Amino acid sequence: MNAASFVTLLALLTGLIACGNGADPSTQIEDPFQDTTLAVDIPSAGEESTFEERVATYEAKDRVFWQKPDLVIDRLGDLSQKTVADIGAGSGYFARRLASKAKHIIAIDIDEKFIQFMDSIKLVELPVEAQSRFETRLATPEDSKLRPEEADVVIIVNTYIYIPKRVEYLARLKQGLKKGGTIVIVDFKKKRMPVQTPPDKLRLPLHQVENELEEAGYTWLASDDTSLDYQYIVIGERR
Repeated sequence: MNAASFVTLLALLTGLIACGNGADPSTQIEDPFQDTTLAVDIPSAGEESTFEERVATYEAKDRVFWQKPDLVIDRLGDLSQKTVADIGAGSGYFARRLASKAKHIIAIDIDEKFIQFMDSIKLVELPVEAQSRFETRLATPEDSKLRPEEADVVIIVNTYIYIPKRVEYLARLKQGLKKGGTIVIVDFKKKRMPVQTPPDKLRLPLHQVENELEEAGYTWLASDDTSLDYQYIVIGERR
C-alpha cells in the first residue's frame, strides 16, 4: 500500500468510526498523550484533540525515525512461538508490525474507537494469515483484561506514565504474564528534548521505572537509554 492510499484509508476509517459513535463526547476517555511528533504546532498539555487528530499523530510519518519500531521489536527476540500483549495499543502502530512476527498479538486499549479502528485497518493492511493472529481487546484503566498467564511478552509504549497507580497495575498485569515472561516499557526520557509532549512534569526518570518494576514483583533485566533519541527501553521479567 503506497503512502497516498494509506492516508486516504486513515481518513475513511476515522471518519466512519467517528460518525458511528453517537456517545456524548464529554463521556469519552481523554487520551492525555496528545502529540509526540517534531511538528511545530504541538498541542499543549491537557489540550483536547479529536479522534482523527490522535490517529494522525500516532501514524505520523516521522514517528518511524524517532520511535524506531523495528529496533524495539528486535529487542523482544524470537516471537514466532509467543503471544505478545501490546498495552495501550492506540491505532495499532506496534501491534500491526508485531502481527507478522508473533504467534499471536493482543492489541489492548481502553478506548473503544481505537479498538474499532484496529479491527478495520487490519482487514486492509495485514495479509490474511496475519489477520488471524491479530486480536483486539477493550480494557479499563485499572485492568488489562489479560487472562492468567496468557502472554509471553508484554510491551507498553508511550503509555506507562499515564497509568493510574502504576505499581498496583503492574502487579495485576503480572498475573497475565507467564512465569519467566518479559515486560518491555518504552517511554520518554526526563530531559530537555525537541519534543514538547508529554510535558516534562509528567515524564518519569529511568530509575523510577526500574524501581517500580521491582516493587511490583518483577526482576529488572536491562535498560537502554541510548538507542532511541528521545526514549528509554526498560526490560523486566516475571519472577
